[in-house]
Order: sequence, then C-alpha cells, then structure tokens
Amino acid sequence: MPAVKTLLVGFLAALGAGLLNQLLLGQRVRHVPATLGPLVEEALKTGLALVTGTSLPGVHSTFGLVEGLWELGCRPVKPGGYFTRWGPALAALGGHSLFGWLAFLAYNRTSRPSLAWAIGFLAHLAWNRGIISLHCRPWRRYKT
Repeated sequence: MPAVKTLLVGFLAALGAGLLNQLLLGQRVRHVPATLGPLVEEALKTGLALVTGTSLPGVHSTFGLVEGLWELGCRPVKPGGYFTRWGPALAALGGHSLFGWLAFLAYNRTSRPSLAWAIGFLAHLAWNRGIISLHCRPWRRYKT
C-alpha cells in the first residue's frame, strides 16, 4: 500500500506543478521554465512527500515518469529523430529521480525539510541550466 500512496502523491505533485506552470506561462511570467518551474516543482514534490510520509525518491521519480509521458505525448515525431521524443522523456525521469535521491540524502542526514527542498531546487536549477545550454548554443549563430 505505501507504493500506491507514493504514486498518488507523485501524480498529485505533477498535476499541481503542471497547473501552476501553465498558469504562470499563461500570464507570461518570465523565467518559468528555468527558475520558477523548479521552485514550484521541488516545493510540491518534497513538501507533499514529507507531509504525507511517503518516499522522497519515489514521489520525485513518479513526477519524472509523468513528465516523461507528457514529453512523449507532446513532441512531434521527426523522421530519423530518435531523441526528439525519448531523449526528453528519459531526461525527465532520470533528472527528477536524481533530485529525489539528493533531497532524500539531505533530509536523511539533517532532518531539515528546508535543506532537502534547497538541495533538490539547486540540483534542478543546475540541471535546467545544463539542458538549456545544450540546446541554446550562442556560438552556433556566428560563422568564423
């Protein structure tokens, strides 16, 4: 039964984050994907897991699975573009699972929810910056 509870909490966190992200994007709030998204997502995942007593890594991984399924469903299929769908989906699952383990380790060692959230948030920020830098390479714009 704990596994079902963890799945439900992970789905709830994903639903809440998706709705909040859409609301912020609809209001044209800048920095949603890179900064506010991780802030909201980590608060929901870590907060709900701690409040409900469910597994931090489990909730984060479930969230990543939901996000990965969303990536699979919303990306157009391009001929020969294997990673156009599976790359982002696997990155979502792997990234959120990593954030969950880092939050778990921080909480397990310190018993401080704020530190667990901060570690997950900082890891998520670094991850997003890395992903953005891979896809937005300014040096590709200039011919030498």
